[in-house]
Amino acid sequence: MSVTSAPAAPAPAPAAAEQDRQGRTGWGHHASLDGVRTIAVYLVLVFHCGVGAVSGGFVGVDLFFVLSGFLVSSILLEEIGRTGTIRVGRFYARRVRRLLPAAVVVVAATSAASVLVLSVVRRLPLVGDAQSALLYFSNWRFLSQSNDYFAADGVDQSPFLHFWSLSIEEQFYVAFPLVLLALAWLDRRWRRATLVGIAVLFGASVAAQLVWAAVDADQAYYGTGARLYQLLAGVLAALLLRSRFRPRGRGIGMVAVVSLACLLVVASGLVDVTPSWRGLLATVVSVSLILGLMGSDDGLLARALARPTPAYLGKISYGTYLWHWPVIILFGELMDLDPLALVGFAGVVATALAALSYAVLEMPIRRAPLLQPITWPTVAVGVALSVLVAVTVVPDLLRSEHRPALASAGAAVTGSAANREGPVPSDVDWEEYVEDRGADDTACTLNDADNCVIVDGDGPHVMLVGDSHARMIAPTLAKLARLHGFKLSVSLQEGCPWQLGVYNAFDSRSAQRRCAEIREETFDDVIPNTDVDLVILSQIARDTDAWRDHLLSVDKVPGETLEQRLVRTIDDTLTAVHGAGARALIIDSMLGVPWDQDPPLDCLASATDLAQCRVPVPIESPPTDGFYQAAAATDPGVFTVNVNPIMCPAAPVCDPMTGEVPVWKDRKHYAPKALDLHRDEIWQAMLDSGALDGFDLG
Repeated sequence: MSVTSAPAAPAPAPAAAEQDRQGRTGWGHHASLDGVRTIAVYLVLVFHCGVGAVSGGFVGVDLFFVLSGFLVSSILLEEIGRTGTIRVGRFYARRVRRLLPAAVVVVAATSAASVLVLSVVRRLPLVGDAQSALLYFSNWRFLSQSNDYFAADGVDQSPFLHFWSLSIEEQFYVAFPLVLLALAWLDRRWRRATLVGIAVLFGASVAAQLVWAAVDADQAYYGTGARLYQLLAGVLAALLLRSRFRPRGRGIGMVAVVSLACLLVVASGLVDVTPSWRGLLATVVSVSLILGLMGSDDGLLARALARPTPAYLGKISYGTYLWHWPVIILFGELMDLDPLALVGFAGVVATALAALSYAVLEMPIRRAPLLQPITWPTVAVGVALSVLVAVTVVPDLLRSEHRPALASAGAAVTGSAANREGPVPSDVDWEEYVEDRGADDTACTLNDADNCVIVDGDGPHVMLVGDSHARMIAPTLAKLARLHGFKLSVSLQEGCPWQLGVYNAFDSRSAQRRCAEIREETFDDVIPNTDVDLVILSQIARDTDAWRDHLLSVDKVPGETLEQRLVRTIDDTLTAVHGAGARALIIDSMLGVPWDQDPPLDCLASATDLAQCRVPVPIESPPTDGFYQAAAATDPGVFTVNVNPIMCPAAPVCDPMTGEVPVWKDRKHYAPKALDLHRDEIWQAMLDSGALDGFDLG
């Protein structure tokens, strides 16, 4: 999942203050700040529609974070100043009334719409996404999936992905009043404790952002601690305004104008910086924009942003944000619009749904006289409603096996007489195939070598090493080990090449380091010291143009091409295997599904006829297989085996199912159950390769 393409959904900043019976507001409502929210929400909408000129438009969420921190702290600081405390229950109840009703409706409606548009295969992974959205830990869920090789199959994105930033804001809303109360208590004993405390937290979060940006960009983008500084920047701005500092005069109005111009530049593609630095820049200009507007109510920009239209669009921006991403994702399944047309379509639909939600749901609940005095019961009921929808409505909708009514598989793919005909079986357990990931990742170390052993046979010691492709075939090899009496160990890590000396730059730096450590431990210590007889190597082919700048060498060789890097590191790894006294059996690259084809499992769950989901595959083998075969031709201790003719005997058009079993899990991986269905043929191919000659096998 690319950090720069991840949607960010800002929560609505709290109202300037609860209106009293005369319609007045507490600290003073500034309609220009509603206009700022309008700018933020449509920046992100345009960015999500893929308009290249706004390639940094995701900074709209940074603006929302700063604005939310500013507004919520202004309300709470005024309450502390007026009463000496914070009615925490009242604050939480207001947040529940403001946030939960619209969020619950959007999650439920999106789940229902997904049934009409997406197959059950696409919907099953969304169950956890929707539940995390309702329970406000989306950012941690998507962070845990950001390096998941299986979760990133193609360009499919969750229609609930935008809830990650709403989760961060809700986590802030839960903790901040308690932190502010503690700092206010200290402030009575030591003046300026609140300012110093917030400044320390701000500095710690900025440091976390910078550290994580250098180590794991996904953590820097999704992590609460790494994003907290933007909300705290707004808090510091509110504290500044409550101090003796009062920005006023014509100059401050110009500061607002310049700040907005700078924000738009940062949101464009004109500034070529990392997402982390773009966020830091956006935070600075967001603070100066807010301070400038607060100090120039009569300024030209403040008056323009406070006009009825931008102010109203800002008031409904929460709903616009909630709706815009599902609209983009789900309607994208039905129509192919260019970016500007998509902006118009998604903008109109999301804004209309937001206006409807604001009028008939959000404001009536927010202003209901009966709910105003009810605090903790409101919180309890709101949380209970979210939990109830999360555990009942969401799974029932997203796990239903109805074929999508508004989208279906394409026309039949022409095959040969060898291709299978007939309807798609109606009793396939789709969830079984979606959830099946083969074996678990296993980091093999010499100190815990027994942890690597999955079958402890009396015959030769075989070790399987590789990435997710190795994980998928591991259960089949485990059954073969039990049948034929050999010992099987594994060293598996998704996204991690088996070659020594290379790293996957698509992964985070922490994942790269872990991969290097696992491979070095496996080849330098485990294999030489555990009497391994045969090393089976399996991985995805990393030889396309996309890998030229992403399969990199630890030892940088000037002018080295990707092909040269592959040959060198393959040879170095095979030398390490030989040095440990073992043979090497390389499994040729497994057939992948072209990107212009629907994933076969998704297609099968939508189609009625098997011919609709046939997979045309290239006749030529990838270059990497040639490198493997060249090594086997020149080295008597290296062997290769190709499972593709077994899995796709009718190539170049492959059947999507063998018997009642789908062949592919996704575009990149054969289904473990399909591989196991052919285990006898795979075993025969291993015997025919010569890799097992001379071993005592059952």
